[in-house]
Amino acid sequence: MKDFEVKVISEGWFVDTAVGPGASFLVEVYVIRLNHVALNDYILSGTMNCRDCYDTDEEWEEHKVEYEARRNEFNKRVVDALYLNPDRVGGSVKITQSQSEIFTVVHTRKLDDVS
Repeated sequence: MKDFEVKVISEGWFVDTAVGPGASFLVEVYVIRLNHVALNDYILSGTMNCRDCYDTDEEWEEHKVEYEARRNEFNKRVVDALYLNPDRVGGSVKITQSQSEIFTVVHTRKLDDVS
């Protein structure tokens, strides 16, 4: 097994109407498990460096941009594996590590106005 793989352990959803009149959001929650390839991609997309590791501000900024691109690529691969569409109007995806190779993915998107 050498491919990036995501296994859905559990999933659920709810409609959030508490944000105000006429606004409602669909909130989908997934608990996923990454295989070793995907977990390694996640680990390599995070940085433990700080500004003091670099001689210049430019080097530090380049480093941050590089690792942000790595994390964005990891996030994109997870989103693609779950067949989510975060680009819908009012949509967003948040991916957080829960424990070791277990992650939580929250996909929120605005529903049509509800009166």
